[in-house]
Amino acid sequence: MVDNKINKFLKNLKNKYRLVILSEGTFEERISIKLTPLLVLSISCILVVVLFISTYLLFAFTPLKEYVPGKTTDQTKKEILEVSVKVEKLENGLEGNNLYIENLKNILNGEDPLEMPINETFNTEQTEINFETSEKESLFRLKIEEKERGGFTNKGKGNVLYFYLPLKGEITEVFSNKKKHFGIDIVSKENELIKSVADGKVVISSWTNETGYIIAIQHLNGYLSLYKHNSKLLKSVGDFVKGGESVAIIGNSGELTSGSHLHFELWKNGESVNPENFINF
Repeated sequence: MVDNKINKFLKNLKNKYRLVILSEGTFEERISIKLTPLLVLSISCILVVVLFISTYLLFAFTPLKEYVPGKTTDQTKKEILEVSVKVEKLENGLEGNNLYIENLKNILNGEDPLEMPINETFNTEQTEINFETSEKESLFRLKIEEKERGGFTNKGKGNVLYFYLPLKGEITEVFSNKKKHFGIDIVSKENELIKSVADGKVVISSWTNETGYIIAIQHLNGYLSLYKHNSKLLKSVGDFVKGGESVAIIGNSGELTSGSHLHFELWKNGESVNPENFINF
């Protein structure tokens, strides 16, 4: 009985049928196609196989394979790794910058500075500042400003940093880490101009209750100079200044002062240093 059903099914597959397409208006025969179920089944299987092979080739040998889970190419893996490294560096750099800003706040408020980790992701050197000059210009400048320079130079990573006197006057209090006096006090004439000790960029130009009008300049090789108790500031944050250029006017502003003077500080990579070791006052 089962064999009869199979034979009947196979016989039906070979039965011939006619597919006729008629005109709607005249019922005239337009297309007539003779078909068998076996032929329709064969054509369907062929179309399925062709569609499968085409889809496979499309995703295997075109950029569309990137959208197939688990089929990431070596180039994509490399790009993902590079992005991950960049993100990590940015996070570390942001953390370092936040620590650096917090340290500057402590310096301005007269508090003990935080320990500053110097690493590859955070560098206080202003490498984006370009102070390159021609050889003739440099020689001319050295001759003209020889008398104005404080005397010492500092070299770092191929950069030469010249220090200038911030103010001509008398030192009334010297540098002392023990007394938490992280700079020197200089007394001079009224309304005397205060000058930047080196080329750099103004990173702070503001007022604090303790130190009055204060300006801070970031230099090459990790140096930072601070000028406190000014009566007036001549530069704003973001300004680029040259060594020996006027940045403020001496004054008596702020609570931690007993008379008109300049409190000058010099920092190297987040640590206070004695300015007299770098500048001839």
